[in-house]
Amino acid sequence: TDLGAGKSMGHAMRACIIGMAMAEVLRLAAEDQAELYYSFLLMHSGCTVLSLGLATTIQGDELAAIGDITLRDDTNQLEMMAWMRRNVSPQAPIPARVRHIIGMMLHPGDAEDHTRGACEVAFRVAQRLGMPPGVQDTVRHYLERWDGKGPFGLLGSAIPLKARLLHAALKMEAVHSVRGRNAAEAMMLAQKGKIFDPQMAAAFLAAARNTALWETLAKEDLWSDFFDLEPDSPYRNMEESKLDDVALAVADFVDLKTPLTVGHSRETARIAEGIARRTHVPAPDVANIRRAALVHDLGLIALPGHILLKQGQLSEADKEKLRLHPYYTERILSRVPALTPVAAIAGRHHERMNGTGYYRGLSGNELPLGACILALAAAFQERMQPPPGQPGPDPIAILNAMQPEAGPLFSPDCFTALAQELGVTASKPARRRAWPAVLTWLEVEILWLVATGASNRQVAQKLVVSEKTVAHHLEHIYNKIGVSSRAAAVFFAMEHELIT
Repeated sequence: TDLGAGKSMGHAMRACIIGMAMAEVLRLAAEDQAELYYSFLLMHSGCTVLSLGLATTIQGDELAAIGDITLRDDTNQLEMMAWMRRNVSPQAPIPARVRHIIGMMLHPGDAEDHTRGACEVAFRVAQRLGMPPGVQDTVRHYLERWDGKGPFGLLGSAIPLKARLLHAALKMEAVHSVRGRNAAEAMMLAQKGKIFDPQMAAAFLAAARNTALWETLAKEDLWSDFFDLEPDSPYRNMEESKLDDVALAVADFVDLKTPLTVGHSRETARIAEGIARRTHVPAPDVANIRRAALVHDLGLIALPGHILLKQGQLSEADKEKLRLHPYYTERILSRVPALTPVAAIAGRHHERMNGTGYYRGLSGNELPLGACILALAAAFQERMQPPPGQPGPDPIAILNAMQPEAGPLFSPDCFTALAQELGVTASKPARRRAWPAVLTWLEVEILWLVATGASNRQVAQKLVVSEKTVAHHLEHIYNKIGVSSRAAAVFFAMEHELIT
């Protein structure tokens, strides 16, 4: 999640090292230190929400913008003006940029909604992974400010202690990585009592006096130091069966990157599993193919959202960035030994039989069956994604359109298996007896439209009601499912498979 949060690789590990040093100064109990450690791992698990929100708002590179804003006081008007001049519509003519900046200043609520959404999604990811309440509360409130100007408006000691510590540590890591130790200490002193809890400021400055901390942070490879900090806890080791829960959480987190990808990974996994069974893949390999399908687009978090949202032809530079996302997927997953076979499949989902795919350009016999299955499933599901607020196309029509690609691009055997799978699926439509959280049919339809990228106005036009009526329904939906942001509602919809 470091790349998706506009940070360099290793940001979370470095922030964790700083945070655990602060925890030692504060003499936090062992249980609190364990919860803090896992909070650092999950703090940016809502970063795709912030990425999407900023990409659509600033019409520029939101990852660079997120990294830049981390170094600033976002309640200081002069600081924010400098940030806007640097990041908002950088390629647009000056008059258009000025209008855009003024519009953002007049409607700050949009940015606040994106930030709340990112925190709520991180909270839900922690819940779904079975993390304790201390971790859930920490990642929900880690962007709160001591002065009460954070996303949920918590003030002072009302902010969970570990959230205050985490916020201070991640800010200090970001400033230290870009501007150095002195700048980090200067920012802490300047923002003590504003952004940061004075107690956390004192803990950081005390930890900073230990030169061993800075020597550790300067290392090229921090993995051993990071793992040495992991406390003994029930969460240290994971049963293989839990990998499915992790993969599902990752799928939903990644698919929030754009409205066009919402639900894509779950559907790709369903299709890939069906093809795998019909090609007589052994059960353990079917499980790995399903997991690979769920996480195959993980590398997209490293890409600026404006590339994925851009309409029309991409530039050559943007095409090259897009072609790298399977590489990032494989690199991230390969860090986890238990996911090595999953990484090998997921990293090949854009390879093609004739060698025209990416990022390796493999062909024919160089492609294992699992990669061939995932490549076809992902390509088919991508073409099944409907425009915002529109029903999906006919799967048989899509299959027929792809028929000439069986052989040159995709495995003929896999294509035959997909055709068989679609025939069975079409003959047995799924039926649902009840909706989650006592949602009505109309509320589910509104939630589906919102999840696929429709604005309140587009939803109103589709349902032939007023925008005020849509907003009223959304408020009821939020209350029923226990969220306060559009992004968290979309995450709920994916989790409960309301988007198909």
